[in-house]
Amino acid sequence: MGTISAENMKSFSDTVSDMYTLFFRRYPFMKPFLMNIFLFSSGNFGIIIKEEGIVSGRFSVFRSTDGNIVKEGIEDEITVKITLNRKHYDDMMQNRKKYMEKPYKLLKFFPAFLKSVSIDNRIIKVTSLSGSKVTLRPGVESDFHILYKWYNDTELNKLAGWNNSRVTSDKLRYNMSRSFGYDPMNLMIDNKEGTPIGTIQLYDFNEQDKSCKLGIRIGDRDYWGKGYGEDAVKTILEYAFMKIDIYRVTLKVYEYNERAVKCYLKCGFRNEGRTRQSAYIDGKFYDEIIMGALKSEYIELMESGK
Repeated sequence: MGTISAENMKSFSDTVSDMYTLFFRRYPFMKPFLMNIFLFSSGNFGIIIKEEGIVSGRFSVFRSTDGNIVKEGIEDEITVKITLNRKHYDDMMQNRKKYMEKPYKLLKFFPAFLKSVSIDNRIIKVTSLSGSKVTLRPGVESDFHILYKWYNDTELNKLAGWNNSRVTSDKLRYNMSRSFGYDPMNLMIDNKEGTPIGTIQLYDFNEQDKSCKLGIRIGDRDYWGKGYGEDAVKTILEYAFMKIDIYRVTLKVYEYNERAVKCYLKCGFRNEGRTRQSAYIDGKFYDEIIMGALKSEYIELMESGK
């Protein structure tokens, strides 16, 4: 038996994905047995290959819109690991046609599969996210006054596409109460000294499409153009793609906010279109630029070190 490469593992993971998609389509009553695994995996798995009790390969498998992305080694963000006997790997690869034609034969793998799964509970509960320059955290009562100032700032509101209207205290307090696990998920952006400098949000989560939208506001002008917004966006994308099984993040930005467009491009977003004069702000029509980031593209960007 030869060594299993990352390319071999991609072929295997793609094959298994196809097999079990067909299996659960025919036998949906089996899904509850694996719901705990699906919940914590975020679509990402570690696979450990063993031959005669000795580890012969470790791989990280990331599901994305472009299929499975496989990397050698177990990445830090992987919460679910599956230990696979080499003979089961060989069996599935050699008999894939048989299992696709008769998916009920996959049932023989279930007992060994369930025993082989380990879930790392240490990194499931999240209370904050750390980047190189910023920390993202839920809002607290002491943030209220600075948030009230930022969200009633005419210039900041125009950058966000808001008309000149005031945000009420009740609305702000409601937003502060919605953080991890909510839609919208609103977080404060702190610098590394713990000073609040802005806010960032993921919202409009779509479970079927594995998508959501992103919004950000750097309220403290002293931190504009210094990479803090870029770091905040990359940090929350890491969380979206690697922890909560999001495949696509979208946003819209207005034609006059060129600084934001440059920031989003650095973070892996791509310009996907433009809706002409679609936003009426402060008595004038403006174009909206639609941008999107995909999980597969984000992984490539991180691997390139950009």
